[in-house]
Amino acid sequence: MILRFSLAAALIAALMAWAASGCGGGASGGGTGGSGSNGQTYDMGTETTVGDSNQYTLTNAVSSMVLGISGQSQTAGAYVVQEASSTTTSDSDWHFMPMGNGDYNIENMLTHQVLGVLNASTSAGAQVLQYSDNGTQDHLWLFYKLTDGNYLIRNGNSSLYLEVANSGTSTSATIDQGERNSSGPGCACQEWKITDTGNAAYPAPKAVTGTGIYVHDPYMLQDPATHYYWLYGTHQTLAYSTDGSTFTYTTASTPYGACNAAEGTYWLIDDNHCPIIGPDFSSWNGLQTPPSDNNGKNIDVWAPSLLYADGTYYLYYAIPYEPSTGAEAVIGLATSTTPNGPWNDDGYVVTSWTNATRAVPSPNPWGFTAGTTWNAIDPAPFVDANGNWWLVFGSWSDGIRVLQLETPSSAKSGSAVGFPVSTDTSTWTKVAYRSAGEEGPFIYPYVFNGTQYYYYFAPINVCCQGTSSTYREIVGRSTSPTGPFVDRGGIALTSGGGTILISSHGNIYGPGGASVFTDTGTDGTGSQPTLVYHYYDGNNNGTPTVGINPLSFTSDGWPYIEAAP
Repeated sequence: MILRFSLAAALIAALMAWAASGCGGGASGGGTGGSGSNGQTYDMGTETTVGDSNQYTLTNAVSSMVLGISGQSQTAGAYVVQEASSTTTSDSDWHFMPMGNGDYNIENMLTHQVLGVLNASTSAGAQVLQYSDNGTQDHLWLFYKLTDGNYLIRNGNSSLYLEVANSGTSTSATIDQGERNSSGPGCACQEWKITDTGNAAYPAPKAVTGTGIYVHDPYMLQDPATHYYWLYGTHQTLAYSTDGSTFTYTTASTPYGACNAAEGTYWLIDDNHCPIIGPDFSSWNGLQTPPSDNNGKNIDVWAPSLLYADGTYYLYYAIPYEPSTGAEAVIGLATSTTPNGPWNDDGYVVTSWTNATRAVPSPNPWGFTAGTTWNAIDPAPFVDANGNWWLVFGSWSDGIRVLQLETPSSAKSGSAVGFPVSTDTSTWTKVAYRSAGEEGPFIYPYVFNGTQYYYYFAPINVCCQGTSSTYREIVGRSTSPTGPFVDRGGIALTSGGGTILISSHGNIYGPGGASVFTDTGTDGTGSQPTLVYHYYDGNNNGTPTVGINPLSFTSDGWPYIEAAP
C-alpha cells in the first residue's frame, strides 16, 4: 500500500504518537453530518454491493472534489483529503475489496493501503486516514445507495459516515466520520458519487492452459538443464511446462515426470496424477490417522518449496498432524537429483505442538515438543547474497520465523545439510506477525539499484473459501535476511504491516499463497522476477487456479505486478 501528501508539520507529532498503536480515527475538527445549509431530503439509503473489478473515484456531493491522500504520501497514517476533480495522480483511484457480510476494505491504488480511522476511534469528527491492511475493524466500510444515485459510506467499527467536515469546499477541509440525522435533512457532505474509471484494479494473470493449472500454494522452478517449468502445490500436485503457459500434471504416461503404479499409488488411481513424493515415506506413518486424502489411503503434503544447489533439489514440505487439537505439524526435507524425484527422506527440520490440548504422541519419532509457539507449516528456503541458506516458515499462531540452515560448505561434523544451524530456537527470528491472519511466507533476494533487498511476500486473511475468499498478497522488505522487514508505508511487518501487492478483482478471487521465481525464459537467457500465486476462478466455479504475473519495481524499489506479455 502507498500514500500521498507529506503531512502538515502540525500533525506529525500526533501521528507519531499514534502510529505505534495502529490505525484508527479521531482528529479534531469538523462538524457532524446532518447539520448546516447543505442538507437534502432525509434518506438513509439501501445497503448495496459495489464492484471490485475496476478502480473508482469518490466525488463529494457538496464540494465536487475527489477523495485522495494528502500529498500523495506513501507514509502510513497520512490523512485522507479531498482534491480537485481534475487530479491526474492515482491517489484519487480506489478499489473496493469485499470482506463478507456486506463489508469492504477500500484500497488506495497509489499507496495500496486501506481507508481507516485514526486510533480506530468511534467518535464523530475522528480523522480518516490510510494505513496498512492490519485487519482492524475500522478498515471495514459499508455502502448505502441513495435515491439520488449517490452513496453513503458507513464505517463498520463506529457506524459513522465518511464525510467532508462542515461541508467544506476547499482542500483544507477535514475528511472525517460523522453522525447522520435519523430524521429531517441529511448532509450532502456525506454523499459520494462513485465513478468507474474503466481501469482494471490489477492486471489479469497470464493465460494458462492444460491439466496442471489447478493448484494451491504454487511454487515454480526451472530445470537449469532444459529450462522447463516445474509447478508444485499443496495436495501433492506436480505439473510441468515446456513453454511456461501450458502445464501438464505428471501421470503414468507423460513424457516428463511419469510415475509407475508403485510410485503413484492412489494419487494415480483416485486423482489421475502422480504425487510429488510417492509412495508415502514410511516416516509419515502415524502423522495422520486416518490419512487425509484418497479416502484415508494417502498422507497429504502441503506448501512444497524447493532450493536447487550443486545438482541436488532440496524439497521442503509440510504435513499437518491429524486429528488436530492445535497447531501440530512437521516440516520435512526430501532430496533428489531431478525435479520430480524419486526423493530421499532426509527427515524433519521443524515441528510444532502449539496450543494442543493433548500430549505429544508416544513413540514420537518426529521430535514433537509440547508448548512450541510457532506453526511448522509453509516452509520456503532461500539463499542470501553471501551464499548462506535460510528457511522462512509459519502460519498464524505467533507469526512468521526465519532460521539459518547448514549448507554443503558449512555443515559441521554430525550436522546435516539443509537443517538448522542452531537448535536454539531463540535464534529463530520472528520477522512478521498479523493478528488477523498471515501465512505462506516467501523471501526473494533481489538487487535493486545496487542495494541488496530481501523482499517478503505473504498472503493475509483466511484461505480456501473459494469465491468468498478474502485472501490477498502483501509485500515488505529488508536489507537483511532476518529483518527487520517494513512495508512501503513504514510499518513493521511484526506489527501487522504489509503493502498490498494484489487483491481480489473481477473473476480473480482470493489471490495468494504466492512464491517468486526468476523466469529465464525457454532459452535460459532471461532474468524476469515473476509472481506465481493461486486464485479462485469466478469464471470456473471458484476452482483454484495458478496465476502468473511478471513483477516490476517502482523508482524506489517496491514491486508491483504487470500484465503478462
